[in-house]
Amino acid sequence: MTIDKNHNMHFNDKIKLSIGFLIILTTIIVYELSVNEIKKIPLNYELISEHEGQDHILEYIDGNLSEPFLIRETLRQNVVDVRGDNLEIKATVIGIDSATNKVIFDSAQTFFVDRNTRKHAQIDEYFAFPPNVQKQNYEFFHPMIFTKTTFAFEGVNNIYDLDVYDFSCKYNGTDVSPSFPQFASKKILSDGKCMISVEPVTGMVVAFSKEWDDYFVYDGIRGEQVEIGGKHTTEYSKSILVNDAKSTKSIYYFFDVILPVLITIIGIIVLLVILLFEKTKNQTKMIIQAQKDLIKKEKLSTIGELTARISHDLRNPLSAIKLSIDAIEIRISKKLDPKLEEYIPVINDALSRINYQIGQILGFVKTTSINMKLVLISKILQESIKNTNIPNNISITLPENDFSLIAGRIQLEAAFSNILSNSIDAIGQNNGNITIRARNEKDDLILEFEDSGTGISKQDIDKIFEPLFTTKQQGTGLGLASVKSIIEAHGGTISVKSPPTVFTITLPQNPSKTIGNKKS
Repeated sequence: MTIDKNHNMHFNDKIKLSIGFLIILTTIIVYELSVNEIKKIPLNYELISEHEGQDHILEYIDGNLSEPFLIRETLRQNVVDVRGDNLEIKATVIGIDSATNKVIFDSAQTFFVDRNTRKHAQIDEYFAFPPNVQKQNYEFFHPMIFTKTTFAFEGVNNIYDLDVYDFSCKYNGTDVSPSFPQFASKKILSDGKCMISVEPVTGMVVAFSKEWDDYFVYDGIRGEQVEIGGKHTTEYSKSILVNDAKSTKSIYYFFDVILPVLITIIGIIVLLVILLFEKTKNQTKMIIQAQKDLIKKEKLSTIGELTARISHDLRNPLSAIKLSIDAIEIRISKKLDPKLEEYIPVINDALSRINYQIGQILGFVKTTSINMKLVLISKILQESIKNTNIPNNISITLPENDFSLIAGRIQLEAAFSNILSNSIDAIGQNNGNITIRARNEKDDLILEFEDSGTGISKQDIDKIFEPLFTTKQQGTGLGLASVKSIIEAHGGTISVKSPPTVFTITLPQNPSKTIGNKKS
């Protein structure tokens, strides 16, 4: 039974450790999902950047390019609708003549962007740089360029103490006709190049510059110039974008570096607490068990003292009573006093009950060697039944097959008689039966004693093998404790379940190895 309890204890420890690991794993999964959500394009995404530069523009058809003038442009991007993971983003570019405040350029486009990949929903080109930008080329469809183009990696730069990656682009023959409503129905193409600076951890753009050359096209042939210009991000806007990138980079660093370290440390602490708790609990169990063992030893010591007294105080009077009975029987046989015959069964019954009680106490306390020899289980059961005095209201069913084993005959007879006596008490005056089953399992003999009695309560079933525990008014509480001691002395085990009440005994057919292992 001790081995089973230890096994269950270790099994429970494994379960608790598994739960601890599961908690940590769940935390990591939740963390990963949270981090991924943070790195997606936010549902309230908005970007505002400001650019300035110089422009020459044709104000009317067949006119001449204007003198160079300063322009200031504003790029605004914001989410206008959300459809699952697809964001509808409106991008507006407005150009104003710095001298006259006249709007010379006003273009609005709508883009559908996957917030996970930062790519356009309809095409495979990027709308914005993803986090953890690599030193490689990226295919883009950028709102400031109005065409698909390749952004080529150029090198590493530093803007306002922020490390950035520089990318360049070139494009030819991009249709920009919608941007010139004053030249309706005219086809206008554009050639250009750009340079863009990106913070690599977050993918945020902090600087942008562009040069362009727009021209009329007639029947596939280039005509006169429409516009020549160039622009770059203002220092004001650049400083804001850099600060935003630094702030976002710090957040990414916290979630990518600091938080995983904290989760790891917390996970280790949780596991250590679980291990410490289990160790403390096991030590507490050991202390409680040691206290129980000490109490048990004290009880057994008390029983030993009582045994000496009982042996002294009862054995001699019993002998005198026995001699008296013998004398009475002689007088009856000589027909000196026939009425004395009526008292002999009463006296014998009383003697049997006294001997039974004394036998239980002595059998439990007294340590005797077991005479191990080959025995038949059928013989032991028959003798046990004979010694128990089964009442007429109870039938006994014996095993169909017989088995042999190496055991102490007298001790097993006493153990089986005790189990039978408990079954008889449980059945009481009602008609009932006791069924005894026997079978082989590998090298063990399995015996089952099942009765039709009232059963054992849940609060008592774990205590019935404890010394001095009894539910009987006149019981000693040593009967089943003695049975357990006898079975374990044979290297076996005994257990009980109810209802119906079934005592299961496992005995090794050759107990020498089992007993030897227990001693070692």
